[in-house]
Amino acid sequence: MKDFRKTTIAFSFIFIGFVVCMMLCGRCNPNENGLASQQTEETNEEDTIIDAPLADDEADLGVKPPYYYDSTASCIPCMYGMIKQHDRVDHLDKSYFPPIPDLYFKSCMESCKGDYCKSKRAVLAISCPKNPQLLRWVSNTACNFTNACMEDSLKRISPNHSLKSAKEICDYYIEVTRRSFKQEVSVCDHEANLPLEQHGWMIADVWQNGNLHTFLVSSWYDWSSCGDNTAFAYVTVDSSTGKGLSYEDFINQSDEKELENLLQQYLHNGNGRWAKEESNKSLLSQMDGCALLKEGLIIYYYPYTIGSGADGEFIAIIPYEVLEANGIKLKTLL
Repeated sequence: MKDFRKTTIAFSFIFIGFVVCMMLCGRCNPNENGLASQQTEETNEEDTIIDAPLADDEADLGVKPPYYYDSTASCIPCMYGMIKQHDRVDHLDKSYFPPIPDLYFKSCMESCKGDYCKSKRAVLAISCPKNPQLLRWVSNTACNFTNACMEDSLKRISPNHSLKSAKEICDYYIEVTRRSFKQEVSVCDHEANLPLEQHGWMIADVWQNGNLHTFLVSSWYDWSSCGDNTAFAYVTVDSSTGKGLSYEDFINQSDEKELENLLQQYLHNGNGRWAKEESNKSLLSQMDGCALLKEGLIIYYYPYTIGSGADGEFIAIIPYEVLEANGIKLKTLL
């Protein structure tokens, strides 16, 4: 009996030690590279361009669509630039982002000076060639980011088309966002320990063929939020016109039946293939967008468009050779 008690006590101590270790580990908030997020008073004014030359296979790590969504919001890989919900010191470095060449990033954070009851933070990352038409499109998109961060819709801004680089665009819209946050947190709510409200966008040039450039627009939001507040969009932009191309620019109406069949075969999320639902709506009619990538035509659906929030985003990448084999010829030639 005594031996049994000793054994039971020993296992109890081991169990308690394991629980304590797990609690301590839980205080770390790893980013997508497995690095713990550290509070620091260093700013990100310098050394914010990821410009090291990358091998082709390494560069691809930053351009692939999202295949997996973690169940813990703060660890979702695509929430680029997010920090812990109760941090009150802004920090950001290149480890928070995928290895996309020439990616420039910046953040801002403003808090109530009384008791930190309100804290707002924004992260913007941009890569874009120095082409006037592409820069104009990126500036329009970054303007949408700033307007999405603003509480007062009457104060929304118009795009600035005088900006001449990804850095200028990022700096400009982050500064406008900062000024807006400063006003919003100036009214104290006297409710301490509220979570940090955060917005993040990444606008990155991820593939190019001739005058066609495909941009990834990754957006996320968190305020101790429930559900999936992320979205991955892909937009192919014509650098000669600055126009973002849409489904009608790629697909002939006569090919829609064949494309619908292929879509059902290739559509999936992080958990596997799309399980066809009985619906009067076609999958093509519900898409959130499509674009051209190196691997083929991508068609995507934001979280909640089809499936539940737990399903995350659905995508289909249909190889060009498969489209051709099924008699589908893209209007926009590569």
